[in-house]
Amino acid sequence: MGKTNENQQLDFRSIYDDAWYTVDRLVISKKNTVLTVKFFGFDEDDDEKFTVKDFKTVNELDQFLNRFRPACLQVQDGECYDMRRGSNVCAVLEQSKNDHKFYNGVIESIEREPHTRKGGEERCSCIYVVGWLEGPNAWCTEQMGIKRICKLQQGSPLFDYSLACFMKKSREHLDSLSK
Repeated sequence: MGKTNENQQLDFRSIYDDAWYTVDRLVISKKNTVLTVKFFGFDEDDDEKFTVKDFKTVNELDQFLNRFRPACLQVQDGECYDMRRGSNVCAVLEQSKNDHKFYNGVIESIEREPHTRKGGEERCSCIYVVGWLEGPNAWCTEQMGIKRICKLQQGSPLFDYSLACFMKKSREHLDSLSK
């Protein structure tokens, strides 16, 4: 495996609330049999741990891998016109003043408004209607500004060396069970 981009991050969909969180780092045990997901901005108590023995089938392992993706990027005001009806996004669900979680959604519509300038910076005033695909508001829609919308990044999460090693070891473990 070639060198990885140290700046590239992952998102992980938590097994506890199915929300997406930015991964601070993945820690793999010496024998590559335990993977610990450490989240950016969270305490050690919030870490999620997985062992190769957690997976009984290839399908379960594939579902686990699908909980990882290259980290989403917040849409910038100047990128507003790149957003289209039908675009898949990850958006902030504001459940309360201090409870913000990220879930996948799709842009249902955009009410385009003239952009303003403040201190030389472009400010998007458009109103987005996002249909939630996940989370407690799944299959509902919500209006929001661009600041709550992130764009999905293409690509495999296996650029992360620890994740790639853990997946390889997990597949080897599943292969040994079927012999």
